[in-house]
Amino acid sequence: MVLKLILTLFCWLSVLPIVYGLNFGIYYNNLIVFVYVLLLLLMFALSRQSTKIVICLLFFVSYLILPNLPNEASLRRAGNFFIIFAAFLPSLWLLRSTVITMPSVEKTQKLLSDLISTKILSGLQVTSHILGGVLNIGTFPLLSSVIPKNAKSEIRQLAGEAAIRGMNTAVLWSPFFVSFAVGQLYLPSNSAWLGIAFGLLVAFLFNLISMRLLIGKMTLSSLFEALSCVKPILSRLLILSGSVLAVGQIFNKTALNAIVIVIPILVIIQMLRRPETSKLIINNLTHLIKNSGDEMLLISVSMFLGSILSGSIEIQNFITANIGDNFPFWIMIIMLPLIVWFFALLGVHPIITSAPILSLFGPFLSVWEAAFLMQAHLIGWCAGTASSFTSLSVLTTAENFKISIAKLVIGPNLLATGCLTIFGSLLLISLDYFL
Repeated sequence: MVLKLILTLFCWLSVLPIVYGLNFGIYYNNLIVFVYVLLLLLMFALSRQSTKIVICLLFFVSYLILPNLPNEASLRRAGNFFIIFAAFLPSLWLLRSTVITMPSVEKTQKLLSDLISTKILSGLQVTSHILGGVLNIGTFPLLSSVIPKNAKSEIRQLAGEAAIRGMNTAVLWSPFFVSFAVGQLYLPSNSAWLGIAFGLLVAFLFNLISMRLLIGKMTLSSLFEALSCVKPILSRLLILSGSVLAVGQIFNKTALNAIVIVIPILVIIQMLRRPETSKLIINNLTHLIKNSGDEMLLISVSMFLGSILSGSIEIQNFITANIGDNFPFWIMIIMLPLIVWFFALLGVHPIITSAPILSLFGPFLSVWEAAFLMQAHLIGWCAGTASSFTSLSVLTTAENFKISIAKLVIGPNLLATGCLTIFGSLLLISLDYFL
């Protein structure tokens, strides 16, 4: 575990100069790739059995597609393509480690626990959505703590379902998710920023409708009461999101690079403001690094193989023969989220299905079209991770709310996410037609 920590920190700090725009030459990059591969091999050895199987299948399928092993140039290009995640994921862990030390988060928990039982479910979904835009799955331990320990299993079940609906729909607009970073790697960077606007609309409609149908009658006053729970943390979230957007636009950086740049700076400022939290933040970060790995492994391997496959002659010939310029754009919008959601129900992580489709369709789209495809990709990722028995969202929710994984997957959220993929796609097609 100590070796894992050392290698992670080395890769993270080594990638930072590249993100800032410095160029130390090919040997420097090769060194980072070499150390990062060692880290991934270590993560593979420590990963879950299901993750090992998926990784082996990815390499086997890639071997079947490619008639020859990739040359040195392809390997070097793929390595430079995926090493950014050596800095991106630890940056998210650093953010999560810092946010949970803030008094404003404790105030949000207190306000949420003070809601009466008839309103706490909508409060959980709203708070989970807004807080989840930054904390991701780190939201679930915080929110589960407001549920009384002697609560009935039915209440825990409803609370867990509401929390996962809220957190996972933050995927639709938040740049602090891996899904957003993956989309930016394959689509024009400007399209991703535009996709945020579409995501806010889809997320708002989904949460409003799902709370009304799955939780019950809702008045405007009860909605505002639920929103008031996040008031203590709202200013911090706006500063964080605004900083990332500003760096991205001013310095022409992708959201992935902007996050890697902004988060360490804001965390250092927070440590200077409240020095007593420094040790706790470092301890939290160390714990997350030592206990994480499957997600980084899956993403990095998928990006590595995706880069090799997308640049191969076989894939290019497939694109020319089967897609080309005449492939209907509206079919892309419908097909992408449905495929990702369907295979996620079978236990296939969205990164496995989404990235190859983006790599195929991305080169043929304008910035405007790519913004819609970006949102379709995020809809599929949201729906898939909210209803898959292998998803970290589902596993973390089940663990923290003390509920059954099976009941969480085969429940109202299954129907809700299915409707999201269909009606969300139709909404995007309509917007593309009328705007």
